[in-house]
Amino acid sequence: MRRRMREAALALFYEKGYDVTTAAEIAARAGVTERTFFRHFPDKREVLFNENELAERLDVKISEAAPDLGALEAVIWAFQSLAPMFEENLKFAEPAHAVISRTPALQERQLAKAAAITLAISEALQRRDIEPGTANLVAATAMAVTAHGLQAWKQDPSVPLVDHFGEAHEALIAISSPARR
Repeated sequence: MRRRMREAALALFYEKGYDVTTAAEIAARAGVTERTFFRHFPDKREVLFNENELAERLDVKISEAAPDLGALEAVIWAFQSLAPMFEENLKFAEPAHAVISRTPALQERQLAKAAAITLAISEALQRRDIEPGTANLVAATAMAVTAHGLQAWKQDPSVPLVDHFGEAHEALIAISSPARR
């Protein structure tokens, strides 16, 4: 049902524009009541964002990461573990990105989403006894590595996303090692 509502919203955002599309129209297009829509999404913009689910899954995966992994490696491993979720959502992510890029209010929400995920990663790392300042740095770095991997995957989907994440991590290691510069 959530997927149907998301697909209906995207279609309407494309047809009419984000600003003039209403939650009632999205619900009608998806074949649900407006009340059902609001049970799943607090407002129409949240149809495009899913950071709570991602943050929760990252938290679980970071806690499951092998104890001998370094902080950054644990987060990269967590993202690699969630690659199937990203792959499954690609059909939705591409058109959502197009809508977001045309709507300033949604661009602001996108930044808030990234900040919320970064904070969730940092908190998960702190539960692994990583000092808060270091956890914040690792979280921000992991977000950049992940964004790089996602961008590379969009450009070359013939390579699995998990490999793109790994290659982005290796590139970071390469540029941070004096012997490899």
